[in-house]
Amino acid sequence: MEHVIADYHTHSTISPDAKSPMEDMCRAAVEKGLSEIVFTDHFECRAPGKAGYLFDLPYLERYFQELSRCQELFDGQLVLKRGIEMGQPNMNQEMEKAVMGAFSFDYVIGSIHKLDNVDLGNMTYTAENIGDICRENLRYLLDMAKNSVFDCMGHVDLIKRYAAKQGFSVDLMDYREELEEILRVLISRGKGMEINTSGLRQEAREALPSLSILKLYRSLGGEILTLGSDAHTTADVAAGLEDAREMALEAGFRHLALYTGHQPSFYSIA
Repeated sequence: MEHVIADYHTHSTISPDAKSPMEDMCRAAVEKGLSEIVFTDHFECRAPGKAGYLFDLPYLERYFQELSRCQELFDGQLVLKRGIEMGQPNMNQEMEKAVMGAFSFDYVIGSIHKLDNVDLGNMTYTAENIGDICRENLRYLLDMAKNSVFDCMGHVDLIKRYAAKQGFSVDLMDYREELEEILRVLISRGKGMEINTSGLRQEAREALPSLSILKLYRSLGGEILTLGSDAHTTADVAAGLEDAREMALEAGFRHLALYTGHQPSFYSIA
């Protein structure tokens, strides 16, 4: 097997920012030759006392109802795994515990979308503050790496997506000491990383993470890697995954991970 068979980061209209229903996303995955897909619909945590939750447990009940329906509908055509993208779960471990205790997942992405409840996409980046924002982002990533329940860290250098929209170039390799600590924690905890291809379609024009970060992860002993399109529409299902496969090979990876009940198995891409 030498091609990508699974998209491990997708969003259906269960997520408030997605545009295509789960059934349509599944149909697109089949048409594009995938064998497996994970719907990692968003669950965003906020720090306690700061604001109301964007999400609740009934939201996830709707997710599982729709997932079950699509699993039945596409039985024999497509494997659908139970997934979730937890946004900054380290900011509210009580909510994280409630979610993980109430539902059974195959695969959990841990992501940082917000700093102090402000979305990275809603921040104003300037030449004067961008270094401070990057360091704060790295502190959040480290805290999540150490303390949260997840299988793979999502789009490690996501900040470059939003900085690029405001005309700034960000490379977290400029903060190598902090970045390396995060990667070492992931490896020591048996956690993986994803290559998120959404950056290829956006102003950053680069996957998340960059090849240099991926090579650093591999050089430190990182072995667990998934690929995800971060598709929010049918058009983007599987988008850029073969480019990501080439990137993985260049970084020294020969296998990609699939998850069942948080346990990784591997298939060859070499």
